[in-house]
Amino acid sequence: MTRDNATSRALGAAGCMVAMSALTETAAGAETGHGTPAAGWSLAAALLGFFMVTLDAVIVNVALPNIRQELAGGITGLQWVVDGYTLMFAALLLSAGSLSDRIGARRAFGAGLVLFTLASAACGLAPSLTALVAARFVQGTAAAAMMPASMALVTHAYPDPARRARAGSG
Repeated sequence: MTRDNATSRALGAAGCMVAMSALTETAAGAETGHGTPAAGWSLAAALLGFFMVTLDAVIVNVALPNIRQELAGGITGLQWVVDGYTLMFAALLLSAGSLSDRIGARRAFGAGLVLFTLASAACGLAPSLTALVAARFVQGTAAAAMMPASMALVTHAYPDPARRARAGSG
């Protein structure tokens, strides 16, 4: 149940029909503007963020031989390069979804994107395998913040399931 639904139900139960109708009018007015360029930008940002998170989880596997050569890492260190990201991502995904609900999807996505970009730069500039693993942990944390927020951005931009399906398909 979303906060708006919970608020509407609480107000209705308390007999506040005027406030409840105001919330309904606001929600109905907000839905008429969807499908606008702003919704398109939200969809593009969400898809880009989702793509970056997914790509980063996969692309490091291609770079492992170079990482081993450049940073003189053993198999255990290389395993932590891959697993550090995945571990933080998986461990924090549910908590990040709750955080996104509390502070807003746009704010959570923006913070995750900034942190992800900074961590990516730290990965690229890492002087040692230890620094790379630490940066990958931060990347995984940022990815966990971005993923649920990106899904929420699409849901907010296209609250109608039919429009959301059309937006995602092309």
